[in-house]
Amino acid sequence: MSGGLLAISRKWFFEIGGYDSSMKGWGGENLDQSLRIWTCGGEIVSAPDSYVAHMWRDGSEKTKAKYKVGAGDAVKNRARAVKAHLGDWYKKTLSFPSFKRWQGQALDTSSITDSFSDLTCENFEWYLQRFKYIYRDAGVLPSEVFQIAAVEVEGSSLCLELKTLGWTNFGHDDEIVLKECTDTHTQPQSQWWHGSNRLENGSCCGSLRAWNTDQCINGRGVSTGAEKVPTHTCNLDSGKEVSLTPSSDDGEELLLKVGLKDNCISVEKGSKLLTIVPCKDASKWLKRKPFTPIEYEMLSSETKAMWGGDN
Repeated sequence: MSGGLLAISRKWFFEIGGYDSSMKGWGGENLDQSLRIWTCGGEIVSAPDSYVAHMWRDGSEKTKAKYKVGAGDAVKNRARAVKAHLGDWYKKTLSFPSFKRWQGQALDTSSITDSFSDLTCENFEWYLQRFKYIYRDAGVLPSEVFQIAAVEVEGSSLCLELKTLGWTNFGHDDEIVLKECTDTHTQPQSQWWHGSNRLENGSCCGSLRAWNTDQCINGRGVSTGAEKVPTHTCNLDSGKEVSLTPSSDDGEELLLKVGLKDNCISVEKGSKLLTIVPCKDASKWLKRKPFTPIEYEMLSSETKAMWGGDN
């Protein structure tokens, strides 16, 4: 929910505790209010016929803010909201660069938790289960993360990586390139992948997503002979777009199929460049260093059993 584009009844607003009294300026109120609403018995619905005016800051005197937000206040607001609602999943938040400063530091969230302590609210795992069609079926919360390593590049261990480095929501398209494989997944390097997006039958997975980002390989944006393999903001209902498929009976070496035709991502011979070729001519790939990420480990055994661990 966007913090500035909502309508809520006065009665319900105060019943769930209103805004966080310790919030500085703005930032994080959307997270806090969204999670309070869902976990405490409410719901959020869209109103597609409504119109909301939002004034963007363009540097002019007319749109200049009449208030000041302290340096770091917005991030601190978000960190407090996440800690108050996510329980153990707060540890995942602290792995992102913008929140690392709060590792090992106390954050008082009592002004949030006390405001709805008299209500019977669900925990964050309930929320993940409530929206399992996103977190499970669309692969947003993966059970396995791995590197995709090229098999036939002599003298090097090369893996697929987003060209733009970092763990974030980029909000724009990118591309994948081959880079020296890293041996750690604790740094913000977009070289780790997992299944993502729903297939036509509603199950996972129709594409491959760079872990901790919003970027999926664009399997429908390429054709044979393409010299660049793009990524784009994941469409969670993409259908069949990209898949790792066994190239032989042993199942260890894989083909990286794209689109609905028999095309695959391949490494150009004698180079480290990627291209699209018919799958019969494509180079092979391996899953390298697969592991279970912390966000999946934190699920209860009951939820893991229900989810099946197949994404």
